[in-house]
Amino acid sequence: MANTKEVKRFKSNFKKLDLDMHGVRLPDFVIEDKYRKELKVGKDKDNYFFLRCLSYAGYEQKIKEGRIDPKDAEKYIERAKYELETLLDLGFVDYILLCWDVINYCKENDIPTGLGRGSAAGSLILYLIGVTGIDPIKYELFFERFISKIRAKKQVVDGITYLDGSLMCDIDLDICYYKRPQVLQFLEDKFKGRTAKILTLNTLSGKLLMKECGKVIYDKNETEMNMVSGLIPKVFGKVSDIEDAYEEVPEFKEWCDDNPKAYKIAKTLRDLVKNKGVHASGVLLSYGALEDSCPTELSSDKNPVSSFDMDYASLSNVKLDILGLRSTSVVDEACKLVGIKVTDIDVESPDIYRNLQDLKSPHGLFQIEADTNFKVCQKVKPKNLQELSAVLALARPGALAYVDQYASYTNTGTTDVIHQFFDDILSTTGGVCLYQEQMMKMAHKVGFTLDEAEILRRIVGKKKVKEVKEWKKKIGQKIKDNNLDPEIGKVLWSVLEDSANYSFNKSHSIAYAALSAATIYLKFNHPKEFFLALLKMTRFEPDPISEISKIEKELIDFNIKLLPPHITKSEMDFSIEGDDIRFGLLSIKGISDKSIEKLSNFKSNYSNKFEIFQGAKESGLGIGILCALIQAGALEGFKASRSKIVYEAQLWNLLKDREKIYCMKLGESLDYDLVDTVVKLSTFQDEKGKPVVKESRMKTIKKHSEPYKAIYQQNKKSESFANWWYEKSLLGYTHNRSLIDIFSEKRANLRSIRQLSELPERTNVVFVCYVNDKPYKGKSRKGSEYVRLEVGDETGITRVMIFNDKMHQCKEQNDGFPQKDNIIVVKGTTADDVVFADMIAVQSNKIFTKLSDLKDGATPEIKPDKEPIKKAEKTSGRSATLDCQEGAGPLFMDMQHATVRVLADRTKMKFYERKDAKSYYDGFVYKDKKPAAIFEEKSRYYLSRRSKSILTVNELKENGYLITENKIKVLQQESRSRHLASYIFCNVLAERVIISIPVTNMKGELILKYKSKDTKTMYSSNSYKGTTTRRNAFIDINVPNVKFFEWSEDELKPSESESYRKIKNSAEYS
Repeated sequence: MANTKEVKRFKSNFKKLDLDMHGVRLPDFVIEDKYRKELKVGKDKDNYFFLRCLSYAGYEQKIKEGRIDPKDAEKYIERAKYELETLLDLGFVDYILLCWDVINYCKENDIPTGLGRGSAAGSLILYLIGVTGIDPIKYELFFERFISKIRAKKQVVDGITYLDGSLMCDIDLDICYYKRPQVLQFLEDKFKGRTAKILTLNTLSGKLLMKECGKVIYDKNETEMNMVSGLIPKVFGKVSDIEDAYEEVPEFKEWCDDNPKAYKIAKTLRDLVKNKGVHASGVLLSYGALEDSCPTELSSDKNPVSSFDMDYASLSNVKLDILGLRSTSVVDEACKLVGIKVTDIDVESPDIYRNLQDLKSPHGLFQIEADTNFKVCQKVKPKNLQELSAVLALARPGALAYVDQYASYTNTGTTDVIHQFFDDILSTTGGVCLYQEQMMKMAHKVGFTLDEAEILRRIVGKKKVKEVKEWKKKIGQKIKDNNLDPEIGKVLWSVLEDSANYSFNKSHSIAYAALSAATIYLKFNHPKEFFLALLKMTRFEPDPISEISKIEKELIDFNIKLLPPHITKSEMDFSIEGDDIRFGLLSIKGISDKSIEKLSNFKSNYSNKFEIFQGAKESGLGIGILCALIQAGALEGFKASRSKIVYEAQLWNLLKDREKIYCMKLGESLDYDLVDTVVKLSTFQDEKGKPVVKESRMKTIKKHSEPYKAIYQQNKKSESFANWWYEKSLLGYTHNRSLIDIFSEKRANLRSIRQLSELPERTNVVFVCYVNDKPYKGKSRKGSEYVRLEVGDETGITRVMIFNDKMHQCKEQNDGFPQKDNIIVVKGTTADDVVFADMIAVQSNKIFTKLSDLKDGATPEIKPDKEPIKKAEKTSGRSATLDCQEGAGPLFMDMQHATVRVLADRTKMKFYERKDAKSYYDGFVYKDKKPAAIFEEKSRYYLSRRSKSILTVNELKENGYLITENKIKVLQQESRSRHLASYIFCNVLAERVIISIPVTNMKGELILKYKSKDTKTMYSSNSYKGTTTRRNAFIDINVPNVKFFEWSEDELKPSESESYRKIKNSAEYS
């Protein structure tokens, strides 16, 4: 009872909502006086009269500009009258003016707009009043495709006109995508309390559910479930329902029958709402307060959103689609840079289409840059706007099946004649019914009105069974009434049924093709201005760095360089500099618009580093931004490396003002090395003979600077790679050295990705690249497992695939599959747009850019509760001491400890050295707190104990790494019994290189190559003195899975450094 009372009390807080469900009542549209004055329209004239005057003014302007031939005046006037009368009759006048108002606001506020989108491009009135930029009469576009008298409905209730929201005409508006918020604000200000974004309800798909149910219910792995879900087919671009897939795909049915619970639950849960979202472009407008016609809620950014989804919300409110389109902004900006208007570009010019006959650089070309569209364009080779429009219409699911047929038409003139009666309609598209307008023309030709033809097209397309049967009879009757061959009716019906799945809206296609033609013209006639406009837009992209990378790759083809950022030469945004483009400071990752004023104050010519550090401080520039400028190469011209200057900048940031003044005084004498200067400062006294920096203060400085020093020491191991990494991460491209340049120092015959595309198929190649995205693991229809990677370098992007055993070997050798941003070396064979890999090796290079990287890379020692390996048995009676405990042994043991620390730092794994020196191997490698491998470690300076010849890596590459064969067998035995991989680590001390040699995989299978040979050798103190003959192994280290890690003396602890000095300087230790 208490609960019932609480419910009633809760309900009493709400009043009954009486929603007016008559339909959409358009908001009152009040025409501003200035527009009435311009057209000389009095206040006593209604909105329809204003629209007529607006249309006529546009008509006269188009004639004046030469866009309408006066000879065709009658045709245009008749069409305009028909459209105006239809708009008035159906009650759409205010909706048309509302859209005009938005576009007009954009034009008055320098906000670029598109040429048109969707069926709206078929309206002459919209063209005349400037909402679209496509002449529908010129391109034979139908107003009836936009608005159908038969389909649209309205009703008048109590003198008020209501429109059927589900059947209203729809005008989508393309505008500059980074100024879209400004347009939305304009609508909010004009219709206060009457606007909201639109809710979307995202549902669970059958395909996703099959994957997840298989994993959860039957513990299936990701690979198998990717294969199962991949069996669900796509029909004309739409994923089939799982019940249809069950009936039509035997393999899918078989799996579902074997795993019935997964299939049953997936069927039950499909189409349930999983989460809410916000429509990407839709905006609701209401006649009165929105809450009176649609409940609302707040989105995550505190903006009102309808609580109804689009289908319900649009039944009683106007829906406007305001879409942000990058290409409108690019074209507008490029035209301004060139000094022309968009309308000055002749999209019919043959010169534009010559660039498409052998197109290789599609980036930035509207619509064409998409992978599928680009491939269609390469086949079709469009020679005019109509053919370019066809490319956009063909590059979609379903229509792709007709690409070859249409390409045959454009390249050879071959046309497939379906029936001579329809030849005049289909001959322009090679016999393919490519457009919905062609379907309407065919129906119109047998006797239907265009309005009826549009209704017929919709009914057949949506496969409404009852209506389809009725219209099939109507077609038969029309054929009979007009004395046509019955075969014509059969052909019409066949074409309608087939093309309903792939035919496209020509109004939309032509409008977008015109915008595409504009980008083609600008790219190939004014490349500098075009690419500058593209680069300027990258700041508004979700991933600016990736976009800059794509653009920079294409600049090479136009002989344009992207000059690096420079503190004095660069402007805030990208800019033209001579024949090239200079990188803008605000496009360096980590630098935002908020820093404009500070950067402006900081821009100056500095004579030394200390002035730079102080200038940044005085300008209010944060240390993060200063470091980004240094790492990006914007402050080049100093002897020290970028990594060192970043360390010094952090150190300067720790100093007090008084200490900085003394550093300025001492700087010149110490070549402005801040580390040396601070050390000198610790011994420096002021005028009174007192120390400038007390010992306690120096300890504080040292303590706080240690992390930055650690980062510097890590990054200085490979300065060239560090600079490459900085530039790639912060700029999206590299201007100093390329990846192939850096890796070619140690690996010969590396190819660039651009070179791969120029090689014949089945060419063996080796190349270095970075991984663009996370790997995709799948299974082919034939059951082959594979991993697919998208990879890139400075010259291009390609795909790499590795299959079956090679895939598993890749995972094993790299401790997992390559991940995003990994640097990898690939050895494989070229194919069409892909490289089939035989080997993929992840490189160990690691660059730190922030303190959190240092923390992530920390390698504290892990001591297991129980040592997982038995202690080794001694085979000798002499067991008091071992080699490592006598003579030079302790020195080399110090170096072995250093070896483990360096490897832990490079691999980001934990290494545990066994304290029992008598064991068969030296320790364990831990991954995710679990043992992953055992290892044997060696540190060597000379070729042998008796030789004083220094051991080099080249010596080992030529002759092999020598170790007793028994050691390999022991490692293999332990590996097999403990299911751990095994490694040998050899530190070549003279060259400061650690060689990592994989011995076995986790199954205990050998994965190294070696030759056996009996040799005489000294007994070690582990057994007896003297000499003996042993079976030794000479391991081949010239194989991909052997890795080399460089180290520096700076990484050694003081005791290790002393041991290393003694080893180098004393022949006794040979």
